[in-house]
Amino acid sequence: MMQVEITNIIDESFRVKRFELSTLDGSVIEFVPGQFIQIFHPTLPEFNNTRSYSISSEITDSNKIELCVALNENGVFTPWLFQQVVGNMLEISEPKGEFVLYDAHLNFPLVFVCTGTGIAPFRSMIHKALSLGSQEVYLIFGNRKLNDILYIKEWESLMVQNSKFHFIPVLSQESAFENYGYVHEFYSDILREIGEARIFVCGWKDMCAETRNRLKEMGYNRKQYFFEQYD
Repeated sequence: MMQVEITNIIDESFRVKRFELSTLDGSVIEFVPGQFIQIFHPTLPEFNNTRSYSISSEITDSNKIELCVALNENGVFTPWLFQQVVGNMLEISEPKGEFVLYDAHLNFPLVFVCTGTGIAPFRSMIHKALSLGSQEVYLIFGNRKLNDILYIKEWESLMVQNSKFHFIPVLSQESAFENYGYVHEFYSDILREIGEARIFVCGWKDMCAETRNRLKEMGYNRKQYFFEQYD
């Protein structure tokens, strides 16, 4: 475990906050793109006192990491976390997890499919891939409404800066939006066009389940796709 300080909180919406956490001694927090940390709750009983959150930071030699967290109003953990303020201390684990981007993945087009805060692990993955000169990178990002799209200005700017990056936002509750509907038809069309790829999927449980079934039907196997889901 390590102790970190909350050094910034950004209110993305009523339901989503971005937390910047910094080590007290300035030591670098090293992580592989896609990993997560666990936060320890000081009063919950043991074995139920941690929650895992993907690191949404870009990869830098820094003593800071960022988390992008959605509020579960019926839960215990996120209401407590959302009451925290800048200057408060948290106990966290070292970065961990195997839902990561390896250099070998960069030999193929990369397709990232996510909903909501499932974007978090993809932020560092995408920046790493583009910085190392990967093949084409596609981000299919599903949300309900336009205001729900996290990091939207960053994705739009990145698409202008790098011709290999393709940002496809999909909205399910705004029928006038260009990409109206759900993510499935959009990643399916892309995969039919590009063929073999490495596919990373993160988001709501139901979305992940349907995506897994569709990818199997399309002939993709477990060496080609990787999943992380949340309820």
